[in-house]
Amino acid sequence: MAEEQPSVEKEFVELLVSHQSLIRAFVISLLPGLPEAEDVIQNTNQVLWSKREQFTLGTNFKAWALTTARFQTMALQQKLRNERRQPLDDDVMEMVAEEAMDLDPAECNRRLADLNDCMSQLQVRDQELVLHRYWKKAGLAEHARETGRSVGALKVALHRIRETLRTCLERKIQMREGHP
Repeated sequence: MAEEQPSVEKEFVELLVSHQSLIRAFVISLLPGLPEAEDVIQNTNQVLWSKREQFTLGTNFKAWALTTARFQTMALQQKLRNERRQPLDDDVMEMVAEEAMDLDPAECNRRLADLNDCMSQLQVRDQELVLHRYWKKAGLAEHARETGRSVGALKVALHRIRETLRTCLERKIQMREGHP
């Protein structure tokens, strides 16, 4: 019996690790642009870990993990409402949650790898702009001051970069599906 426990815990850890990209993508999609998303991801992992003995190996870990993430997100959204900050509409949150249940963690990891590859093909200046805007979640005015570019020019550049990334990602998906 003592030997079985480490194996069960190891399997749980493997499930938790393999679903991290999906949990992260799910939470961020429910809390777009909010720095508190990182806290929700961490809280979700803490809850999953603390309740690991309640999970039965062989059942749907993805559903359990995303449901936990959803409850953590809902708790934050209630806090945001109390602070008079506008959270994501409940209907939109429901729609995102339903779509996330259909995602495969391995596919989510492939998409992130594709995005990283497409990002690496951008010019360094464009990579810095994307990281500033979406990773640091900082405003364009600050980046405009730092780079000597206008906010308008940065908006145009972001639009062009998003189109470039979208085209690159679509091409990768088509290649993976066997369409030239």
